[in-house]
Amino acid sequence: MKNESPFSNVQKMIVITCMILVIFFQFVDLTHLGYIKDVNMITNTITRFSAGTLLVLVLIRFGRRDLLSFSNVKKSLVLMIPALLIAMNNFPISAYFNGRTNLTEPIYRVILFFIECLSVGFFEEVLFRGILLIVLVEKLEHVKGGTLISILISSLIFGLLHLVNLFDGATLGSALLQVGYSFLMGILWATLYLKTGNLWLVMILHAVYNFFGQVMFYLGTVENRYDNLTLFITWIFAVLSGIYVTILLRNDRIILHRGVSEEREV
Repeated sequence: MKNESPFSNVQKMIVITCMILVIFFQFVDLTHLGYIKDVNMITNTITRFSAGTLLVLVLIRFGRRDLLSFSNVKKSLVLMIPALLIAMNNFPISAYFNGRTNLTEPIYRVILFFIECLSVGFFEEVLFRGILLIVLVEKLEHVKGGTLISILISSLIFGLLHLVNLFDGATLGSALLQVGYSFLMGILWATLYLKTGNLWLVMILHAVYNFFGQVMFYLGTVENRYDNLTLFITWIFAVLSGIYVTILLRNDRIILHRGVSEEREV
């Protein structure tokens, strides 16, 4: 009896293509082909979408297509409204309305940057929420507080991996700050995924958060982002989001897909 291939012919072609793209764009210097920001955004986008697609195929291969279903849309959208407000607040709003920001790049680069943010959301959410979080939840399902432990561990790993920015020239202080808010946002996104079962909308939330938080800094200039008003609003959102996550985890159930939807008490 012949061994069946884990992938169909079409999936094999996708796997091979994605692997070639990831390797090519990771190790071949293309910065001489054009404006460095354009080249970097395009290559980063292709690399992350390719790597994310490989992870999606891994989930499908192991029979976890259910983790990728576009489900509970209405409930998801309602539950994600607070997270969307937090994402929008990541934009330097006070600095913008007080004339302390300046977009110096053309609009097409803003669009390119948003697409790059989508690729980041796609890759990182499949990896950290679609795979790592679910593996932890299932491994710790019989442990008291296992779901919360899973959220914290996956979010901590997600946050700590941002220390790689030190190799890109980030200061230790800025890297640690990024670790901190990535850990907190990871908790929020993990909770929302477990509550809704809709990873795709969490990907979009992740992308929007990154876009608003970085677009003016990457494609323009910002002066005095953290004025008193911004700090006050940010602290208010931080406290409210903590309360929101606590309420979601204490007073409702999580959706954990395994072929069909299940509900487990947190």
